Amino acid sequence: MQLVLKTDQAYPSIMGVTELLHEIEALPSEERLRLVEKLVQLTEADVPESLRESMAQAERGELIEMDEALTACQRN
Repeated sequence: MQLVLKTDQAYPSIMGVTELLHEIEALPSEERLRLVEKLVQLTEADVPESLRESMAQAERGELIEMDEALTACQRN
């Protein structure tokens, strides 16, 4: 994947993912945080509500490991 950057130059600059990641890593932490927040906003619509709810449940510690659930089912 390549990103085309708009510049003042007569031609666009092509930046690969590795170069883009280096640029992001070079940002001050406050700028990286703003970037992450914006990326979350942009991609949030692409994440199904069911996945967002599952992620929230996991963060709250409400989910158990699949092996643990299967073991519990086998005991009953």
